Amino acid sequence: MTDDDTTVRPTEPGAGTRVLVVDDEPDERALLATHLRRAGCEVLEAPSAEAALADERQLDVDVAFVDLRLPGMGGWELVEELHRLRPGLPVVVTSVLDAHDYPDVEATLPKPFVGESVRAALEQALPDRAR
Repeated sequence: MTDDDTTVRPTEPGAGTRVLVVDDEPDERALLATHLRRAGCEVLEAPSAEAALADERQLDVDVAFVDLRLPGMGGWELVEELHRLRPGLPVVVTSVLDAHDYPDVEATLPKPFVGESVRAALEQALPDRAR
């Protein structure tokens, strides 16, 4: 698949997957969303924890990618609230900080984002969908 190709192949790791991306940095949010779309995902974006929680449709997802450093309600608070509202929802935390030892998340994704690390985090969060 080329960079310009928007056709989703059923063998893409994210085919049929709805993903919520929460990041207050517009460029980073857009970059992550682009990588996820290239992996076949349908992506919903939110610039804050509050925005993510304000729209019920944002919670109807298969996995959430959450930046740890959010203004207002922080990333960990959002992870806890997502788990309260959607028990069992897989969460991937994104951060420039090392987050590999944190509990209650399926994967971590270090910034800056690269395509292969995004796909690996997606596959780690949703192992039943990995191809």
